[in-house]
Amino acid sequence: MDQKRKLVIQGGGVYLKKAVRVLIAGAIIAAVAVGFYLIGYKTAYDRIEEGSSGQAVLPQTFYAEITDISGELFTVDGLEINDINFRGAFTFSIATETELVWRGNKMRLDEFNIGDTIAINFTGAVQETYPGHIQDVVRVQLLDDEK
Repeated sequence: MDQKRKLVIQGGGVYLKKAVRVLIAGAIIAAVAVGFYLIGYKTAYDRIEEGSSGQAVLPQTFYAEITDISGELFTVDGLEINDINFRGAFTFSIATETELVWRGNKMRLDEFNIGDTIAINFTGAVQETYPGHIQDVVRVQLLDDEK
């Protein structure tokens, strides 16, 4: 074979090797992308399944005025500043693990009075009764300036 033909044949082999490398790299990138997609899909599906158990995953907070206190059971009216779902009447019980605070200081249950403005932080469900009953109250914070 003459010299020109040898160079063309050898040059073609170089292009073929580059094409194979590009195809292999593309296949690896596609496999990684599909893997990440499947992992993301599974994670999102698991989160949806956890959220459908009826309880909120993240805490919610709303503001209210105390209308009645019977031992550890509070009855409150939600303030107008709240979302429309938290403007009505609600009841909740204070559990031993419920944090009671005012200006960062711990409070006792007997320090709350009818007419106090409070923030209620909870993670549980709200029973659709009248008044609505809030489960799993995590924190009750007195919002009034003076005590």
